[in-house]
Amino acid sequence: MPDLAAASRAEVPLAAPPWGICDFSQKHLSMLVLAEERVEPSRYSSSIIYLVSFHPLAKFPGPKWWAVSRITGAYDVIEGDLWAVLDGLHEKYGAHSSNRAPSNDNHHPAAWKYIYVTKPVLMKDTYGLTPPVNGAHSLFTAEGGTHRRLRGALVNGFADRSLRDQKPIAEGYGNQLIALFRREAAKSADGTVVIQRMYGYATFDTVTNLSFGESLLNTFESDTGNDEIRDFFLHAKFSTIRNCLSRFSQLDIFLRLFLFRVSRKTRERNWRLTTEKINRWLTRSDLLAPLVGKLDETGGVKGIIIIKAELTTNQLAFVIADCQLTTVALAMVTYLLLRDPPKWQQLVEEIRGHLTSNDQITVLSTQELAYLEAVNDGTMRFRHPTPISFRDASLQKDRRSTASEFPAINIQTTPTLWVEQHAFHPERFLPQSDPRFHAVLSWPAKLPGFKVKMFLAKARVFLAKVVWNFDLVMLENQEDCLDQKVYLLFEPKPLVKLSIPGDATRM
Repeated sequence: MPDLAAASRAEVPLAAPPWGICDFSQKHLSMLVLAEERVEPSRYSSSIIYLVSFHPLAKFPGPKWWAVSRITGAYDVIEGDLWAVLDGLHEKYGAHSSNRAPSNDNHHPAAWKYIYVTKPVLMKDTYGLTPPVNGAHSLFTAEGGTHRRLRGALVNGFADRSLRDQKPIAEGYGNQLIALFRREAAKSADGTVVIQRMYGYATFDTVTNLSFGESLLNTFESDTGNDEIRDFFLHAKFSTIRNCLSRFSQLDIFLRLFLFRVSRKTRERNWRLTTEKINRWLTRSDLLAPLVGKLDETGGVKGIIIIKAELTTNQLAFVIADCQLTTVALAMVTYLLLRDPPKWQQLVEEIRGHLTSNDQITVLSTQELAYLEAVNDGTMRFRHPTPISFRDASLQKDRRSTASEFPAINIQTTPTLWVEQHAFHPERFLPQSDPRFHAVLSWPAKLPGFKVKMFLAKARVFLAKVVWNFDLVMLENQEDCLDQKVYLLFEPKPLVKLSIPGDATRM
């Protein structure tokens, strides 16, 4: 059995981020990666010998080809299936697997606690991060003092007081979501709706209202938001394309001449929309603390801890992450529940048994629903709402990392920690005092630091209102809904088509 503690202390070169994406010819892109690795065979031969035999990670199990070259990992990044491939490697080699030269993944709970609890503020792997159009960092990419400064400026926006002020916004858009469901169902002869699109509209308008003080598109008023929502997701995809390809130095010219050029129009449009909304927001008299007195154009004033460019970057990052992740999570939880009718019925009985009208469904009232909380937690284990391309690493002064680093996504599907790891069991996450709690299926360790309050509040309200108002029916077997590619986050798939029977709506 490898010495896990020793592995955590072993110094290895900083590992590459695990994910990447490409919408254009994946085959041609893979060939470019292969060509780059073949440029200097004599140089790599000595590296192969070292990585296989003498590297600190050589004593740990794992595929030798993965240990000596990034080619295989890069190919899976481009294909979007690296998360599933890593699952297979851990099932074969155990909790600690050496792969993606020269790095490793660790699924042991002690390593998880060491990284995410003992050292909650970690250095970022910024090697392949795409520079923002305006040159300002966000919380996702900033390091050290810059990260602490931005966190100090923005943290109050996530405090309980701010969340209380945001509750009416989430609840109001929840009501608009129900009205949109009714309109869309009325347009179809059999009441069919594509639920991913409905959730996407609700989430996009909600998060842009929270970020800019007003909705960016008002997608509820007209069905014209598809292109804009897609463009915001493409903005996130581009970052992971560069993240992957920039590891191959001789592809830098390709990056500059092609990828930057073809994506620049979309990225600049996103920045323009965001900047316009931020400027309007700042001129309004209702811009209260937590940001009053903290804004400056240049950052040159003593005591100023955030500049306007940084605020723009962070708000755009929040919009991209929140709208996509919440949409994917809501579509997935609806699919998983309807695929297992007894679980859907349990949730229906809980929501309709505790709440007597749609107006009673609020952020506060849904906090009391244990099974609703459990189904959301169970879904997050399937499709984790954490950006998985920007990997944290515990770095030493010479920019070398410890061996204990791993993507957050895979630890939630390892059979060493979960019974029936690929099954949807909300009972895992119920309170132990609940008679439905299933101790065998639970995991003794708690996943720290991933429950974002407003994300969960929106998800609870939107899902509760849908369940209270409609008896949904899945049209046909849709197992391919689980076949999602992963890049910066899970790929939104508009496949969950549901029917709302005419006599199954509640007023």
